[in-house]
Amino acid sequence: MMKLIMRCIISLFRLLPVKPVMLFESMSEFQDNSKALFEEMLAQGLNKKYKMIWFVGNPTLMQNQIEPNVRFMKRSGITKKSLAYLYYNCVAKYCFYTHEVLGYRTDDKQIRFFLTHGTPLKDSRGCFGSAENHTHILATSDFASELRAKSLLGGIDKMQVLGFPRTDKMFREDMGTEKFLAKYEYKKLIVWLPTFKHINNSDRVDFATDSDQDISLISPAFFKTLNEKLAATETLLIIKFHPNQDLRFVSFYDLSHIVTLSNQEMLQERIDLYALLGKSDALITDFSSVYFDYLLLNKPIGFELADMSNYSSGRGFLVDEPLDYMPGAKIRDEVGFLQFIHQIAQNEDIHVLERAKLCVKMNDHHDNKSAKRILEFLELDGANA
Repeated sequence: MMKLIMRCIISLFRLLPVKPVMLFESMSEFQDNSKALFEEMLAQGLNKKYKMIWFVGNPTLMQNQIEPNVRFMKRSGITKKSLAYLYYNCVAKYCFYTHEVLGYRTDDKQIRFFLTHGTPLKDSRGCFGSAENHTHILATSDFASELRAKSLLGGIDKMQVLGFPRTDKMFREDMGTEKFLAKYEYKKLIVWLPTFKHINNSDRVDFATDSDQDISLISPAFFKTLNEKLAATETLLIIKFHPNQDLRFVSFYDLSHIVTLSNQEMLQERIDLYALLGKSDALITDFSSVYFDYLLLNKPIGFELADMSNYSSGRGFLVDEPLDYMPGAKIRDEVGFLQFIHQIAQNEDIHVLERAKLCVKMNDHHDNKSAKRILEFLELDGANA
């Protein structure tokens, strides 16, 4: 009954004219490509012409983000949407999102721009609905477009190779991130970004064989040894868990040289993930597509692959030989992890050319102007707005 009522309301709201409204969404709340594009819009004064609405899980966390004509609203549930949510999704001119498709019009008067949350390496086919839902789909290169189209089972004609706005942040100062890092003393900064295995609020598990710990190398004993190595090399390790990660399956160990962060803590501290990456000396990840973006910095990458065979037999990958797309140290055990820390401390880097070669394949644009390119493409930049 509720779905029938919602369909009737949407049909009525679709009859209304399009209004100067922009909608934004990001599964990680106020982060990712949506945030970076939004900030460029504010810099160009587009909030003077458009009402900008963000759908987030907890609007109270956004009290410090007060701007004229900007509103943060509670994200609605899957089966029950508020009247305001339905209304704005039917009358908004522009919709920008990384996960949940925004925009309910069926005519050509509404632009629905799927900004995505990265170029997929993992096999995500069937996870994001039909490509027909989107007017445009953002990509970073022709090859990246092919991977995204493969994950969406179509949509190659909708790909716009303009680059990810979030990577702009790697080359810019960010006040919240700077304030956070100022708390620590270090000579080297390494960021560890594991992808999720158990997805939050879902029965989905991406392992072939389930386990009670999603990161095999995280244990009290190893972290004690790891912290000693980090202290000896004056290295700070920040572990940021994926916003989709079910935190019941990971452990938090904050030691003198190890900091673990959840997505909520990032928001509370006003840390921008990509500004943090820009300040780092190296990245550790596994199968997360973040490293395709990190290639733009051409800094060392360590791939933590202790559970790769379990993942390969579970969710799997979009490419036949994923190791061919990992230009960096392959970390499969505690010894390899400690060795990577040592290499970073000693400025040892043997994968420079490999990274540069893959970067050209994955990124057409090597600058901090992706958000500007999107606005120019949509004729929303300062000259046309």
